[in-house]
Amino acid sequence: MIQLSPYSERVVDRINMIAMWIAVAVCIRNFLVCLRQYRRTRGKIHIVNMTQVAVFFVHRLIFGLIPLFELSACAIFPLLISLWHIGR
Repeated sequence: MIQLSPYSERVVDRINMIAMWIAVAVCIRNFLVCLRQYRRTRGKIHIVNMTQVAVFFVHRLIFGLIPLFELSACAIFPLLISLWHIGR
């Protein structure tokens, strides 16, 4: 198993954070595409797709916000910290 130095851990964390925010932008784009298709066809499948994209967006948004604040105390935001511990 490879062991990273503290500097390389920070680099990997920053790359992960950038990728997370790219995923958030893609979710917004996908939601708009689904909305446009729903308006055009009124198909129920597009509502399901929009729901899936919205759930994925919320998940990525929460996990994208956690590293920005670098929360260290579990008393500050219990929901975010508990999700952070589950994700790790």
